[in-house]
Amino acid sequence: MTLSTGTPLRDLVDLDLLDEMVTRGFVSAQTHPSRPLRIFNYTAACQYSGEWNAATLLCRGLVVDSGSGQVVARPFAKFFNYGQPGAPALDPTAPVTVFDKLDGSLGILYPVADGAWAVATRGSFASDQAVHASSVLSARYPSFVPPPGLTVLFEIIYPGNRIVVDYRDLDDLVLLGAVDIATGVSAGPEAVPAWPGPVVERFGYGTLAEALAAPPRANREGLVVHVPTTDVRVKIKYDEYVQLHRIVTGLSTRTVWEQLAAHRSLSELLERLPDEFHDWVRSVAASLEAEVARLSSTVETVYASIVEELPEGFSRKDFALRAASHPERGCLFLRLDGKSYVDLLWPRVRPEVAPSMRTGTDDGD
Repeated sequence: MTLSTGTPLRDLVDLDLLDEMVTRGFVSAQTHPSRPLRIFNYTAACQYSGEWNAATLLCRGLVVDSGSGQVVARPFAKFFNYGQPGAPALDPTAPVTVFDKLDGSLGILYPVADGAWAVATRGSFASDQAVHASSVLSARYPSFVPPPGLTVLFEIIYPGNRIVVDYRDLDDLVLLGAVDIATGVSAGPEAVPAWPGPVVERFGYGTLAEALAAPPRANREGLVVHVPTTDVRVKIKYDEYVQLHRIVTGLSTRTVWEQLAAHRSLSELLERLPDEFHDWVRSVAASLEAEVARLSSTVETVYASIVEELPEGFSRKDFALRAASHPERGCLFLRLDGKSYVDLLWPRVRPEVAPSMRTGTDDGD
């Protein structure tokens, strides 16, 4: 199967840049389990390093026909939290449209064959959310046909996909809007008037300043602000939601410490977290790593002072007579043997209090 409709990928992005981003691990490319389709998505490594460019911003669930090289589904480009590094500077008085920030998974409508459609998530054709959303689409909206040339986007919400916000028994695809595949121009739900299902709530705030001043709503994530004149979006997330998300995910300084102490990549942790936690996690990681580096420097200083006092060609016994009674003796003997002693240092910087899922408290960070 080759899908004839679409826009050549080469018309949307420099293919050499895209290949470079894939090679360097800043963009992932997954293949459909049964169709010649690939989905491109920026990775946690991209978020961690801030490697935002024309390719990574575009690849937020971009679906390409492997046979023809045509882009057959194009979601909203990456957009940031208001005030986050990478977020554009916006005129607070410019006209905007403001929508509810739904707390589910992004659903990307894409063609499969013979007029049939399915839903992918941001980086997968076969995630639990994608499979569930495709089932809802086929069972509840079998006759829906998207407007030609547009990618229709949904929020996938169902009880088994609850993150923080409690939508009770809602199990549906909530229309967010659509993107013109050829131009990338996006629009709200009004671009898809034939959608028979639920539609994201729109608010009457006329400017970014009004949206920022709006009171937070209970049991909601926040707002999405769209500037139609520039087609730019930003997210405004409520503080209460962010704190609740930290509790739900068990995110704390202990979580970061466990990742680093086990020598696991910080990007593995960041991949599971929304953007607004990334700076905090990096800050905690930097603090912990700096403390380990300080302890290591102390070991190196003690080691150098012992060696300096020993005769040339000293024996292990000579070294032991000086180091055996020192508090750092474990690290010192590993240093003598040319081995890493960092695993002895990480337990010393372990945060004292772990998060409590029962009480809704954490270590106070």
